[in-house]
Formats: sequence, C-alpha cells, structure tokens
Amino acid sequence: MALQKIILSLLLSLLTLLGLGLVQPSYGQFMYQRFLRQHVDPTGTGGTNLYCNTMMHKQGMTGLKCKEFNTFIHENIGTINNICNAPNIQCKDHRMNCHAGVVRVTDCRNTGGSPPNNCRYEATAITRGVVIACEGNPLVPVHLDR
Repeated sequence: MALQKIILSLLLSLLTLLGLGLVQPSYGQFMYQRFLRQHVDPTGTGGTNLYCNTMMHKQGMTGLKCKEFNTFIHENIGTINNICNAPNIQCKDHRMNCHAGVVRVTDCRNTGGSPPNNCRYEATAITRGVVIACEGNPLVPVHLDR
C-alpha cells in the first residue's frame, strides 16, 4: 500500500512538471534524433549518386519503399540549430514554428529501383535556402519543411 502511494505521488509530480513545461516529453527528443538521422551529415561532402545511394540505405530510408526525395545538410549541428533562432515564418502546414537559413546540401531524388537494397538516387549538391520546423526549449530542429 505504501509503495502504491509513493508511485502515485511520483506520477502526479511528473505530470505536474510536464504541465508546467519543465520536463520535455520524449517525443521532441525522438523527432530531433530522427531529423539528425535523416537530414544531417556534417562530415560528408555529398554531391554524387553513389553518396545518395549509400546514405539513403545506411540511414534507413529504403526499407519498405524507396523514399522519393531527401535532403542531407552538410553543416555542423550548431549551424543548423542556429537556424531555429531566425525569425519565425509559416510552415507548409500553416504552423508558425518554421525558420529559414542557407546551408550546403545534397538533394537525393529517387530514379527507380526496388527496396530494400536496390533503390537508386540522383544527387544534386548546392548551397540553398531551407526551411526547418523547430520545437522545444531550447528550440531544436525537428522537421525539414522545404
């Protein structure tokens, strides 16, 4: 009985902290880690079809189907996180948690093949503007909007 009261008390405390915004839910951390896996390659130079074919498979985007399009950002995470400090702009879903910046990227476009090991991609390396959705406190990138 005493153990149940302690567990209930801890649960209520956690819910209170979540309600106050003092503890970030794991969903935001999951989305941040997913963003890093799908879109960030600070050490890569990218730009080749072989790069796209390798990275899309390595990062898990060719499992059940070949992802049609993906962008890898070739900047350090500090530079990418700083985009979240830019003024808010409207996202494609009309939310106001997007931010714009200019970064070096490799865009990978599916040209055919079949999953999981035969997806083929064409690469385009360019420096261009991106729009990133950010969430949390502090703000971190969670979605590459465009």
